[in-house]
Amino acid sequence: MRKEFSTKAIYGNKIRTNNNDIRVFSNMWGEFLKNKVEGDIYAIYSNYQSDHTGDFDFLIGTEEVVGNSTVTIPKGEYYVWEVTTNDMEAVGKAWNEIWKSDLPRTYNHDFELYKTDGSISIYLSVSNG
Repeated sequence: MRKEFSTKAIYGNKIRTNNNDIRVFSNMWGEFLKNKVEGDIYAIYSNYQSDHTGDFDFLIGTEEVVGNSTVTIPKGEYYVWEVTTNDMEAVGKAWNEIWKSDLPRTYNHDFELYKTDGSISIYLSVSNG
């Protein structure tokens, strides 16, 4: 399903990483959750070196001003991949399915949206073709 998304500034902590060591992500989550933020949480992947096999910037944040970095999610049409259950294992499985899919990804800004109602969606930047 494709969905329009409006420009949004997200504040949090950012690192440069890749998918070779998933402990980086769990460490980032552990640090971020110490902030006890309210509202939706975003995990943003941007500034890709190439695709999901290369380096990229990773930020976990919210619309609240926390952390030392900001990423602006650009306005646009995104492909939305719904995660069926609200646990991190399901998120990992969803990414594995995405990597195997033939979606026309542009590797611009991708993000996971963790809503306060417990739902999780992955927004993927895709070509408009």
